[in-house]
Amino acid sequence: MSGTAEEIAAALLDADALLVRPEAPFRLTSGLRAPFYINCRLILSRPRARALAAAALAATVPMPATTVIAGGVTAGVPFATLVAERLGLPLVYVRAEAKAHGTAGRIEGGAVAGERVHLIEDLISTAGSILAFTRTLREAGAAVDGVSVLFSRASESAQVALEEAGLAFTAVCDLDTLLQVALVEGRIDEAALGEVRAFLADPEGWSAAHDS
Repeated sequence: MSGTAEEIAAALLDADALLVRPEAPFRLTSGLRAPFYINCRLILSRPRARALAAAALAATVPMPATTVIAGGVTAGVPFATLVAERLGLPLVYVRAEAKAHGTAGRIEGGAVAGERVHLIEDLISTAGSILAFTRTLREAGAAVDGVSVLFSRASESAQVALEEAGLAFTAVCDLDTLLQVALVEGRIDEAALGEVRAFLADPEGWSAAHDS
């Protein structure tokens, strides 16, 4: 079970992870309105899809160079856990902010100083969270050279930011593949696809026109 991009796309669709709703747009973390939303976490409740995702992500991890797998709180943690278990590697997870009690740590699971850490996330869009997690790991003494995500809808600026941060980036599946499979399987019609394409061509403009 390796998990090609098309297989992962089909698994996401079977889990109803792609929601397209131009008439009632979703509010993104960036504040923009979008006609679609992707929730990779819905795969977790489906054993076969979960195993497929784990195998696909594990295949992207450089071995034997990697000594620790890391996941970002919260969505990256279950996928990182699956990968670490599959590869037999230690696991840590990284918080966006230090907790306000206990040790007030941002990295849980063990020390990472001197370790070569590979970051696993569920998806990427702006890369903001990935860059923040990477900084935290590096400040703790880890060497972080790469990140793997199950799904990418990364902007061009996000990819540039990853390159500037010295992060090799691998995505198992991307938005073009997901939309193509969705269209072939009849999960999305041409009208809805047109709205998604219009948003991708001009996110700010589409959002402004639908922010009511």
